Amino acid sequence: MNKRFNKNQALAVRHVDGPCLVLAGPGSGKTFVLTNRILHLIKTAKVKPDNILVITFTRAAANEMKERFVKLLNDEKMTLNSMPTFGTFHSVFYEILRKDFGYTSSSLITDNEKALVLSKILKPYKEANSAFISNVLKDIDEYKLCMEKEENFNPKYLSNKKFQNVFEKYQEILYEYRKLDFSDMISMCSELLKSNKRVLSYYQNKYKYVLVDEFQDINKSQYDIVKMICKSNNLFVVGDDDQSIYRFRGSHPKVMSDFLKDYKNSEVIYLTENYRCAKKIVKFSKLVIDYNKCRFKKDLKSNRAEVGKLEIKAFVDSVDENKHLIELIKKYNRGGIDLSDMAIIYRTNLLSDSVVTELKRNGIRYNIKGEENNELEESVNKDRNCINLMTFHLSKGLEFKVVFIIDANDGLIPHKKSILDNDLETERRLFYVGMTRAKDYLHIFFTIRRFGKNYKASRFIVDAIGGQDE
Repeated sequence: MNKRFNKNQALAVRHVDGPCLVLAGPGSGKTFVLTNRILHLIKTAKVKPDNILVITFTRAAANEMKERFVKLLNDEKMTLNSMPTFGTFHSVFYEILRKDFGYTSSSLITDNEKALVLSKILKPYKEANSAFISNVLKDIDEYKLCMEKEENFNPKYLSNKKFQNVFEKYQEILYEYRKLDFSDMISMCSELLKSNKRVLSYYQNKYKYVLVDEFQDINKSQYDIVKMICKSNNLFVVGDDDQSIYRFRGSHPKVMSDFLKDYKNSEVIYLTENYRCAKKIVKFSKLVIDYNKCRFKKDLKSNRAEVGKLEIKAFVDSVDENKHLIELIKKYNRGGIDLSDMAIIYRTNLLSDSVVTELKRNGIRYNIKGEENNELEESVNKDRNCINLMTFHLSKGLEFKVVFIIDANDGLIPHKKSILDNDLETERRLFYVGMTRAKDYLHIFFTIRRFGKNYKASRFIVDAIGGQDE
């Protein structure tokens, strides 16, 4: 085996038949492993490319995977008569429904269309502003994804009776205009495969090898469909239970241990060498995540020689915090680090307001990830060298030389709504994801006073500092 793989990466790449669970820590080269395994299946195991299905969660990730695989083919001077299928759950399920029900791309309802439909239904409710509409949509999505019975689902933003009325009207309108949302695609796809043996048999024979990326983000319905399609049991899943942060979409880190119950003969491979983060960052982030109970224990370590920098600092208030933040941004920029290689990460968008004011005042260009703002997009198009602002959720999958985590206060991270233990574990995973975006420099800030009240450092920081040897 080529020396460019470490021992466990080589084990994962070489795996051919039977189920396999790969627990891939941050920066451990999972895309590198996935693409090289596909190459190994085709080149060495002589698997037909069109018998391979590769599923991930975003179109960008699927495209990147395909591009990296094509580059491998070019490096190996290989040409193929057919290609593996690279897709998202969305695109794979849509393709299945398109073939059998004749749906077209215009059948898929957009987020704007969903909001428009719901705004008409919710017009009689006085609180029907855009935030309320967005929250009710979340409830609808959760209700559909969980596929739970009416009596077992508790909507957060409407009473049970009102929610059922709104939900029924929403579905009626979608049906009338022959529109589908993602949740409908999952349930319809599941029903089709369960009820139509011809269709199920076609996909089982077509996809003899299935690879799933970011497996920790899968929900029960998606997982059930994957199991149905993968009759061969050649199911290769890669993920990190410590980075399972989409509980509101129906995912849960327990899916990793459930996989081992479903596939008792599964091979388990740990990728624990972090090629991204410097030593101090890996050590401290490990101290944080080790407090979670619902996880596989991992011996996480940095593969890099650099020690890196970790700063945990308290400030009197947000004014003091922002002043230090701006000074550091300027210092790193003067030292040759592009603004685009820095990120400011926070729990909720509200926390970015005072930072944005200071960045503007100091003439520092910025880009708020996930925010659609014409003025902002205009400035970004003119100059890509902007500092990145984002929530913990939106930071996943990204990496930067410098990361600033601001407002790391108890009540903010973990969020005050996270009362239950399993919610606390989700919040800790969020914090862990944010920390492991940093390659070289990680700064974690918290304030002593906020909104005229005394605040404490996040318990995640306190616990980890208490767990250090020194």
